[in-house]
This record gives sequence, C-alpha cells and structure tokens, in this order.
Amino acid sequence: MTELEFRSDIPVKFLDRMGTDKTIAAAARVLEPEAYHAYLDDGGNDKDVNGIINYMTKHRHGTPFEHGALSCFVRAPIFVWREWHRHRVGWSYNEESGRYKVLEPVFYLPPADRPMMKVDNWKAARPKFTKCEDREVYNTLCQNLMKSYRITYEAYEQNLALSVDPGIARACLPVGIYSRCWITCNPRSLMHFLSLRTFEPEAKFISYPLYEIEVAARAVETIFAKGWPITYRAFCDNGRVAP
Repeated sequence: MTELEFRSDIPVKFLDRMGTDKTIAAAARVLEPEAYHAYLDDGGNDKDVNGIINYMTKHRHGTPFEHGALSCFVRAPIFVWREWHRHRVGWSYNEESGRYKVLEPVFYLPPADRPMMKVDNWKAARPKFTKCEDREVYNTLCQNLMKSYRITYEAYEQNLALSVDPGIARACLPVGIYSRCWITCNPRSLMHFLSLRTFEPEAKFISYPLYEIEVAARAVETIFAKGWPITYRAFCDNGRVAP
C-alpha cells in the first residue's frame, strides 16, 4: 500500500507581479506611455500617489486597481479550492488535473490549535469556534480522517489499475486531498477576496471565513502588502472594503 503524507500547512509562494502603486495612480490619470514611464521614474512621488489611491479607495473608484497582477503558487486541500474558485471576476486559475496525472497521496489534517469546536448558540451564517481542549476528540478526528484517506487512496489506485479513464478513477477521492494551482489576480479582485476570506473585527463588513482559506488568504495578503503598500494601507484604512 502506498505511504500517505499528512500535512497541516497551506503553502503560498510568490511567482510574479506586474505593476505597483504608481501604476494604479497613473491608470487613474490615464497617462500616455511617455508620461507614464516618466511618472514611474521620477514623477510620481509617494504623497501624490497616496492622495490619489486614498481618494479612489474611499469613494470606490475601482477600475484603476485592475491595472496590475499578482501570481502565486498555492498548494491546498480540494475543500479550500471549492471556496477559492468562487472568486471568478479578475481571477485566473491553472490547477493540476487528475485526468492527466496521478494525484499525489498528500492529505490534510487540521492542526491541534485550529478552532474547531462549536460555541454555544452556534449559527451557520456566523460560524464561531473555539480550540479543542479535549485531546481525545482531536485524536479521534484525525484518526477518522486518516482511515478514510487510506481507504479511498487505495481504491483510487485500484481504479487506475483497471485502465479506466483517470477522470472517473479519481471519483472516490475525498476533498481532503491536496491540489496545486497557479493563481493570478488584479489588486481590486484580491481586495474583494481578502474582505471575504479574513476575519477582522474592525472591518466595515465582518466576515467569518473557513479557517483554512483564511490561512491562505493571510499569506497572499502579506505578499500584496509588500507589492502595493499604499493600496494595501488604503484598503485597511477604509474598512477593508474593495473599491
């Protein structure tokens, strides 16, 4: 039987970036190419760019924020991708396919400190959880997951051995199996993603995301903050609402 790998992390790695805060400000000004390159070199000082971006963010003039792109490589369980792929506008995805390759036996187990126990008066629309203090409960959860992973991956290998279509052979696999994906988005779409996939008590619209997708979102947020620091600051200062 194939040895399975169990992990609890969701790696997000930077691939590429196009544009900066100055690019967004220049797009708002609709600068011609010569003026744009001069603006990048020495024309667009931080004070000027800060003023433009803050004004646009506050008043929700969003299209200039679409002139840029961030690409990352993400490895996450299928149940995370089911939520992430709901973000369609301004996003591009290239995910590995079980139709063309044998999926690796890598499966997700929640870390012990993951909030997972329902609070009193739990509501599905505003799900809140506390950390599991009962080690037996946590161990039983992990054992149940590992048991399921072993059974289903063995069935997957047996299906492949039948020489049937790999697209149907994989149907027995659970959503806890990892999948790898290239993601690319513009800053405006990314801010919308962050507003929904992170929990911030001070946000204008508080969201209650799945723990695992928030882990990934926070990693992408760190990359975004480094690449577009003025835009990111304006996003936070204006209630984490996408313009």
